Amino acid sequence: EGKQLEFDHTFDIHELGLKPGDEVTYYFEVYDNDGVNGSKSARTNLMAYSMPTVDEFEAMAEENDEKIKQDLKKTLEESRKIQDDMKKMREKLLQENDLDWQSRKELEKLLERQKELEKQIEQARQAFKENRKNQEEYSEMDEEIMEKQEKLEQMMEEVMSDEMKELMRQIEELLQELGKDEALEMMEDMELSDEQLEKELDRMLELFKQLELEQEMQQAIDKLQELAKEQEELSEETEQGEKGQEELEKEQEDIDKEFQKVREKMENIEKKNQELEQPRELGDREEQMEDIQEDIDQSQQQLEQNQNQKASESQKNASQKMKDMAEAMSMMMQSGEMEQMQEDIQALRQLLENLVGLSFGQEELIDKFNLADINTPRYVELVQEQFKLKDDFRLIEDSLQALSKRVFQIESYVTEKVTEVKDNMKESLDDLEERRKPQASDHQQRTMKNVNDLALMLSEVMNQMQQQMSSMMSGNQMCNNPGGQGQSGKVPKDKMSQGQKSLNEQMKQMKERMEKGMGGPSSKEFAEMAARQAAMRKALKEKQKKLQEQGKGSKELQELMDQMDKAEEDLVNKRLTNEMMKRQQDILTRLLEHEKAERQREYDEQRQAEQATQQERRIPPSLEEYIKKREAEIEMFKAVSPALKPYYKSLVEQYLKSLKAE
Repeated sequence: EGKQLEFDHTFDIHELGLKPGDEVTYYFEVYDNDGVNGSKSARTNLMAYSMPTVDEFEAMAEENDEKIKQDLKKTLEESRKIQDDMKKMREKLLQENDLDWQSRKELEKLLERQKELEKQIEQARQAFKENRKNQEEYSEMDEEIMEKQEKLEQMMEEVMSDEMKELMRQIEELLQELGKDEALEMMEDMELSDEQLEKELDRMLELFKQLELEQEMQQAIDKLQELAKEQEELSEETEQGEKGQEELEKEQEDIDKEFQKVREKMENIEKKNQELEQPRELGDREEQMEDIQEDIDQSQQQLEQNQNQKASESQKNASQKMKDMAEAMSMMMQSGEMEQMQEDIQALRQLLENLVGLSFGQEELIDKFNLADINTPRYVELVQEQFKLKDDFRLIEDSLQALSKRVFQIESYVTEKVTEVKDNMKESLDDLEERRKPQASDHQQRTMKNVNDLALMLSEVMNQMQQQMSSMMSGNQMCNNPGGQGQSGKVPKDKMSQGQKSLNEQMKQMKERMEKGMGGPSSKEFAEMAARQAAMRKALKEKQKKLQEQGKGSKELQELMDQMDKAEEDLVNKRLTNEMMKRQQDILTRLLEHEKAERQREYDEQRQAEQATQQERRIPPSLEEYIKKREAEIEMFKAVSPALKPYYKSLVEQYLKSLKAE
């Protein structure tokens, strides 16, 4: 009689290297160890495991994102309620003589709610971590988005500070022994911690929304590039006539369905954008999508009528327009990000100036208090000045909180440092009102030190942002995934002509629409085209700079940049003339010639290198570092918004030339 045995066996399905949509069938077979009669085996039925498709993965990610977002909202609301209840309890205790049994129970309940809040935050962090892991299963994430995800996860880990956890532990341990005054003091400390927690949760929620939007935008761009490639391949197959008519129609129908999903995603992106405190400028894509849809519909009709040559042409048009739309979205994302970063750097610089001013003000006030007698009107005036510094810092805090909702680089410990400044300012004012000058002086000194620490932290953040902006402006990061260049988000410099060609095509289509009386480009479309041209000019500038460092500056590149600058000016002023279109074609021709010459030069240098290697002359490291720093500063100011009038733009250019001449 056979026996039934249970056993466990673990197999890592990832070892099979399955891709989204793959399916694997499997069974388990076991053998006994009958050495006399020979081993016998038992086998399970065939079972199947299916990897979710990309669409299914994306749907799961979107559902999880929505849940995380709702969890963070609930946590934020609960944090605010706890703060309100804590304030009410403190006010109630102030009216009582002692901490009675009922008050202790209320305080105990508040602590339980606080611990539950900590659990909810941890659950949201785990869900976010799991979502990141799932996303890695079906897509190669953009490096910048991955860094932001890591930052956000780190914020979730650090949102409940060690000081807050220790305070909760102390209150819990001493709850039955606490007197009224001790309870009030601890509750006051807890209020400050809760206020810090609320701000961090509010910040995390806003940053999460921004990250969600960026991911959706990148997915839409990637999908458009993928569809453009599929549509182009189908166009070639339609033209060659090697596939059956029914198969061609089916493939075109599939592309149509996928494009409908892109349109739905774009609607979803717009909704999520409006949820942000400061919605981004994404551009209106409805007209572009309608044009693409028209070509897709036309190709389907032509295939049904066996007009394959015409269908192939319509398919080519749809493919090109998809590429244009993907590139326009990518350029708009990057130009918007750079513009926002410039604004944030300027806001950060202003914050630093205010902090330094406040630090000097506090130092000066400490010296004044040392000379003032506590029983004179002068002392009262100085106390009012200390209150003024407290109000000034509140404005700094509000500005910093608004900035932290946009800047991932601002670490959680910055918020902790803000709390320390506020705490010491409050303590110093309490001491001053009680005429305790030595204690007040100690807290004033601590205030000044914490303000200086905060300034150093923000200075480091500004340095990081400036380095990031310098990196974004470099030629090999001109745009994110334009023209189907893959997942890396980088475009080789010798492919810049593709970007120029795409821009020229877009301008040509806009001009044709104007000539047919179908309405000219909108202000947004003009601004978008100007931004794309500006990005290409900056990429050329970076290339020219590197050539000059090697003693190989190119007059031809400078002329190209000048032509692009004129194109920007025309687009800013909403001009689309025949003369301008000729200039655009000339820019493209010269770019192609430059790339060809560059390839030939690289080939010649390679051959020459095979014969002999020459020692490259290098700039001394100390001087090179200074030049880079100076160039980065100038480049930051160089990012003149295309919206500037030519007159003001010229003034800025003159100012920059004077900077370079220093």
